[in-house]
Amino acid sequence: MNLLVCNMKKTNVAFCLRDMQIGGVESVLIRTLDELSKRKDINIFVITYVDIHEDIYKKYFKEHPDITLCSLYPCRWFGTKLPHFFLWRLVAHFMRDVYHGFKRVFVLQKFKNIDVFIDYHDFCFAKELKHVKWAKKIAWFHSSLNVFIKRKFINQLKFYDKFVVLTDDCAKDLKSLYTNNGDKIIRIYNPIDIETIRNMANKEAVISGQYFCSVSRLSGDKDIKTLLNGFDLFYKKNKDSDVKLVLVGSGDKAEEYKKYANSLKSSKQIIFVGPQKNPFVYMKYAIGNILSSYGEGLPTVLIESAVVGTLNIASNCKYGPSEILLNGYGGMLFEPGNDAQLAKCMDDVYNKNVDIKKMVRKMEDSLDRFEPKKIVLEIISLFF
Repeated sequence: MNLLVCNMKKTNVAFCLRDMQIGGVESVLIRTLDELSKRKDINIFVITYVDIHEDIYKKYFKEHPDITLCSLYPCRWFGTKLPHFFLWRLVAHFMRDVYHGFKRVFVLQKFKNIDVFIDYHDFCFAKELKHVKWAKKIAWFHSSLNVFIKRKFINQLKFYDKFVVLTDDCAKDLKSLYTNNGDKIIRIYNPIDIETIRNMANKEAVISGQYFCSVSRLSGDKDIKTLLNGFDLFYKKNKDSDVKLVLVGSGDKAEEYKKYANSLKSSKQIIFVGPQKNPFVYMKYAIGNILSSYGEGLPTVLIESAVVGTLNIASNCKYGPSEILLNGYGGMLFEPGNDAQLAKCMDDVYNKNVDIKKMVRKMEDSLDRFEPKKIVLEIISLFF
């Protein structure tokens, strides 16, 4: 039996993404790699445009020498880290596009040993992979259907054998819109490391008193203004309360949102704590975790909040919140952009007008959907 295992040909699988910055997609990839690396029948490669520079990921791959790292292009300008100064940025952008146009035709030819290429972030390797004829190609989509349509990704889909999306609702809508590609579309949830999250959350509270929490990128698509307005309405109705709103995260609109928060009557109760290495301890002690997005792929933060036993309040946007929260039986949903509905949800939670324990329990009972071992088996099935 041991001789058979040793002589068994391993499948070479390459995960492709332009770079590895601190973000949700990269975190999900790391969890996936953790589970896949336990298998003896797979060799794992990670292919990026340029060398990885984030310390957290440099450390991870150093600790996992069995995962082979490869970069395609020689300097950061050929990745996504363009200079900030606009003139240099224009020059770098031009140089990058010319260089990529020349190299893309044959840049992956040196990877003839790869059996499966996984374009892991929204067709970012489409221009390179369309020239690959010797391997299976899988596209992984982490965004909403609106992004798919707006960026005309349907034109790229013909180059792939399988197309993975994160929710059943998104898969259903895609299949109805693009019937000719229905057999390519598969739903696979993101894996969640339940044990690690609970261990990280098992620390002393860092915020005193009662508070609502939002762990989110501070950008336009997350609709933080609705969150701030909703909390302000809640605060005005519950003037005697000392409830706070704690926002964990950073983004391109962070300063704009801070300025807007300072204009509200509830400004002294709103706390921006920035990005945190351990957001789970903030979630655990909150009376509710809030997601206010216009659109999502699969909002992992809702699953993570459920893991630590905190009730979720989420916009009923496409895609993910309703599916994760069991159509409202495992958490509270409000209409996207409706700050009055959000304020009502917060009021109901704070004044215990809803059965919080029942909803939290339903969510905890459903978490096996995101169990890494189960997810990895679904991923493995794509390779053969």
